Amino acid sequence: MLTEVRTLLDATARDGRPPRALVEDTLTNGYAYALDLERERLRIERRLRELVRSTDGDTAHARAEEKLALTRVLAEADREIASVRALLSTLRAQAL
Repeated sequence: MLTEVRTLLDATARDGRPPRALVEDTLTNGYAYALDLERERLRIERRLRELVRSTDGDTAHARAEEKLALTRVLAEADREIASVRALLSTLRAQAL
């Protein structure tokens, strides 16, 4: 998906505006991809909240490791969502 957006951005810079239908289709697919990323991010966030609320002392170490891993994944998801949205905004501004 991101490859398509970057390709269109490159084409726009090189050849001028691509066909509007192509841009709109790419934007639609791109925003659907961003929504999928956000859905996955929410799933991770819910799991992290479950771990934080959990009080089972027998698995405290395992929970701590999972919390750390999920925190890292959540941060990466935030970065990816921001990157996708920035690319889509750039495409919309340059091509339409």
